[in-house]
Amino acid sequence: MSHSRITFQIDRIILFSDAVFAIAITLLIIEIKVPHLLPESTNAEVMQAYLKLGPKFLGFFVSFFFIGLYWTVHHLLMGYLIHYDQKLLWLNLLYLLSIVLLPFTTALDSEYAGQNFITPFLFYTLNICFSGGMIAVLWAYISNAKHKLSEGLENVKFVRYQQKRALIVPAVFMSVFLLGLVLPYHGMSKILLPVIPFIMNLLKRRYDRMQVIRKS
Repeated sequence: MSHSRITFQIDRIILFSDAVFAIAITLLIIEIKVPHLLPESTNAEVMQAYLKLGPKFLGFFVSFFFIGLYWTVHHLLMGYLIHYDQKLLWLNLLYLLSIVLLPFTTALDSEYAGQNFITPFLFYTLNICFSGGMIAVLWAYISNAKHKLSEGLENVKFVRYQQKRALIVPAVFMSVFLLGLVLPYHGMSKILLPVIPFIMNLLKRRYDRMQVIRKS
């Protein structure tokens, strides 16, 4: 297959993936319905109806952030791609499957946010684990020299750093879920989710220090 043909096919993979991400991130807000209010509703009732949307908007912002994060990682990884095979296509489709599921699991978890149910958050956590696990698999598969799919991923430490970074989110979510099992109100454990950016930053600083030591 000619170089131009390969480039065209890789562009198709990337464009299709970008479209899936765009649709998934749009569906997040579509899941939030405008509250139905009667003409005779009081200001207090209107405010109460808006406040009930709080958990849904929180779920929207959280999932918007994670879909955006997963897109940036996918964008970075695809930048190294110089070839493709059938296995890569299917692995990429599985990764995209995890992305298109996020609007549903977000809506499920948000719908029951005020109730002491653990199952909705379990489905959301499993979805996050699915996404993080698949992007880690993609890093491993694309960077594998025997597959001859990438250029510029010869640095094993860089690939491992990206894999660890991809697995931080699933690890934190699963820890939060397990902690929620032993708390009287399961949702209390979710207050620990904001530690994710800090852990990612610590991992990046550690990787950067290792690179400086390696070059010195």
